[in-house]
Amino acid sequence: MSFEIVGDDDYGYIGADIIGDDEAEELLEALSIEGDWDDDDYDDDDELIEGDGGMEIVGARRKKKRRNRAANAVNKIVQRTAKAVISRKPNTARRYVLGFVPTAIAAATTSQIPAAPQNLFRPERLVIPSDIAFDFGVADVKVGNQSQLVQSVEVPGALFSEVAIDTQVTFDTAEVGNQISVNARNKSGGSLEFTAGALGTIAK
Repeated sequence: MSFEIVGDDDYGYIGADIIGDDEAEELLEALSIEGDWDDDDYDDDDELIEGDGGMEIVGARRKKKRRNRAANAVNKIVQRTAKAVISRKPNTARRYVLGFVPTAIAAATTSQIPAAPQNLFRPERLVIPSDIAFDFGVADVKVGNQSQLVQSVEVPGALFSEVAIDTQVTFDTAEVGNQISVNARNKSGGSLEFTAGALGTIAK
């Protein structure tokens, strides 16, 4: 959950002027009311759908317009040259790339290579470069502690090569603080450096 300062011309994180008790009460009351929705309240813009607690990026839907009560309360405070700290939930979906730290893996051994996304992130394609993909097997892919393989059997690294066809997969969504890890086994006779990346959707 990120915070943004609203008011005047200066913007930043955490910190605001003190506002009157009546204004604060009105603001909090307004922001806490979700309101009722009619068919006319839909907008054409896409909005990320996310839950509380265990968050999941599940696609996009048509965005409902929030009633004006909260906006009016904020505007009244801003017009008096005060500021308000408001929390913003993720509401934008973007395509991003996540990298895994290059790791040297000895011959005939398996290593777990982690990555730690800093936003809600749903991997949708794992990419292992084709120049090393045939020398590695993927024993497991995990989001947090959840395996993303249907069964605990190694799959060829070439399955995730950038030249592989139809390899887009919808993995679980990693919350901030979760790691995404790849267990890679070096099938060659010498030490090799494993490197990989993941493409997917983030929520901001």
